[in-house]
Amino acid sequence: MNYLAHLYFSDPDPLAWAGSLMGDFVKGTLGNEFPPQLLKHIKLHRRIDSYTRDSVPFQDSRRRIDPRFRHGRSVMVDVFYDHLLAAHWDDYHAQPLEEFSLQVYAGLEDVFELLSPGLQRILPRMAERNWLLSYQEEPVIQRVLQRLEERIGHRLPLAEGYGELSRLRPDSETDFCLFISQATRFVRAQRILLDDHNHDDSSSN
Repeated sequence: MNYLAHLYFSDPDPLAWAGSLMGDFVKGTLGNEFPPQLLKHIKLHRRIDSYTRDSVPFQDSRRRIDPRFRHGRSVMVDVFYDHLLAAHWDDYHAQPLEEFSLQVYAGLEDVFELLSPGLQRILPRMAERNWLLSYQEEPVIQRVLQRLEERIGHRLPLAEGYGELSRLRPDSETDFCLFISQATRFVRAQRILLDDHNHDDSSSN
């Protein structure tokens, strides 16, 4: 999943937001170098990514895309699902997306020194251009796919992917609604498991 979805599934807390995004930047084995809430959400990020890869609605969206996009199809669905979440945000969240986005940027600034270097580098640009709110705009999604193609040296035609995603939008929206419903239940259960694990760790210390 992409940035907005991970933040949507996060606890409403700056350290939680940090961990939800740092899952893309922190690799390898996790120790106790992070505060518990941040560490919990790095782990949650990883579990959501694993869940998404195996999700039936997500895979249905991926399979509908022309095979010429090869493994880029999963990336395209990731990006498009963030667009659909932004476009239908009011159906899923009580707080307006613009207000939520500004709150996230401010919260991440408050814990800036705890962010991974990669996230520290992109945060100013993310806030200045309001990436989270901009996901509502279709041209932005096309530009995101163009940048992703440039990043991989044009080995896949991701820039052409927006037309494919637009063509498949009705089916993808159906998949997305089912995915969010199922993923919400999964995340709720994972939060409980991670909280119980943190409680057990603190009790043993």
